[in-house]
Amino acid sequence: MAKFNLLEEPWIPVLEGGQVREVSLREALFNASSIERIETPSPLEEAALHRLLLAILYRAQPPRDLDDALELLEKGEFDRGQLDAYLNTYQDRFFLFHPTAPFLQIADLPDEDPLPWSKLLPELSSGNNPTLFDHTLDNNPPTASYAQAARALVVHQTFAPGGLLRRLGVTSAKDAPLARPAAFLVTGRNLFETLVLNLVPQRNLGTPIWEEPPLPTKDVTGYATTWPLEGTARVYTWPARGVRLLDEGNGVRFMAYGPGVQPQEVGWRDPMVAYRQQNKTGQILPLRLSMEKSFWRDFGAMLPGAGGSWPAVVSHAAQVAEEADLNPRIRVLGQVSDQSKVLDIRREVYPLPPGLISPKGEALLQRALELAEELGQRLQTAAWRLAQEVLGTGDQPQLQAFRDSLPLLRLYWAELDGSFPRFLEALNNPGAMEVWREELKKAARFAWEETRRSLGTQARHLKALVRGEETLATALATL
Repeated sequence: MAKFNLLEEPWIPVLEGGQVREVSLREALFNASSIERIETPSPLEEAALHRLLLAILYRAQPPRDLDDALELLEKGEFDRGQLDAYLNTYQDRFFLFHPTAPFLQIADLPDEDPLPWSKLLPELSSGNNPTLFDHTLDNNPPTASYAQAARALVVHQTFAPGGLLRRLGVTSAKDAPLARPAAFLVTGRNLFETLVLNLVPQRNLGTPIWEEPPLPTKDVTGYATTWPLEGTARVYTWPARGVRLLDEGNGVRFMAYGPGVQPQEVGWRDPMVAYRQQNKTGQILPLRLSMEKSFWRDFGAMLPGAGGSWPAVVSHAAQVAEEADLNPRIRVLGQVSDQSKVLDIRREVYPLPPGLISPKGEALLQRALELAEELGQRLQTAAWRLAQEVLGTGDQPQLQAFRDSLPLLRLYWAELDGSFPRFLEALNNPGAMEVWREELKKAARFAWEETRRSLGTQARHLKALVRGEETLATALATL
């Protein structure tokens, strides 16, 4: 029996009129101008839900060029007639439970060895996932509401990392489209603006999963089906895994699980991903989030002069914002993973100032990043000198361990995590670079003072601080 249609049932959390509530896909698109934003604590959910809405818009109301985007902004809403006609055509393909075509699932997937639904979300404890925010058990998972299960399903198909599977003749599963890359989302004053800013004109749209014939189990057994990983609407709704949610009448606790469609890499570029050219091989690689540093420190890798490229959504949004006098922000969303294990989930927010994507703006950005890294290297030298003076030994591993234990570098970069967005905001102001230099000095001095407090007061400690301060003074004078 068909049940819980995502076009009609509330399941997408949004902020509207100061209240958080759940809306259907149809309502999210029809009332996008009155909805402030999709409101979820999960960065992965935020990215996946936007991609689903964008996939619908690409097929129902595809933009042709920049003028289309500006005209759409002037109207202030999407064409309800076009949307209605399109959604009505595929109404039956959006049921979460359906005898032959459940949404983003495989209807005849065998369920003799079911898994807990919590495997769909990396922040929940399941299998060998590290427990990030949860302590549920595989043999007794909580019951997910239909809305919660639907969101988890969309997240998993977007972010599932490859790894050991051993189901239906597949030993190792492939990555979902955003399993490794950092995803960029540009946000406006409301959901309508956000969707328009990320609706990049595309030549290759591809077909979303609901326009394809329903996948049967035989088509994913042994990765029997391979699709080229290309086309925005197709990749935004990619069936990375075979899933069948098992309805318990009042929610979902378990699911059938297996491989999905095998992706064939064809060099297509995801509009929400930044790319760079690897120096040694010339290979084009997506930029990733890192456990060691905030993403802004890798902004330089996106610059054309460094062999990189801005995400298409950022380039498009910058053009639209300049023409329409908007003040959007960039949200960097994604996960840090080690093979099949998800280690962290991140959301970072930055301004998108006018003129950033221009030769002048990119040159200022590059110089600001270089100055920060140069001072960081000099602080590294100061930390190394401290270690040598305190320990009085040439044992490299011991020196390195002591250096790394000092809070100097960690505090320096932590201070700049707050300063960099302000620098971007003021990028076009006269003297922005001088202000940034002062921010660097302030961060270095703060980090040094805290490091001083963490050191002992013996003679060797005091002598080490004197030597370290000499290095610091030279570094700040050079800056």
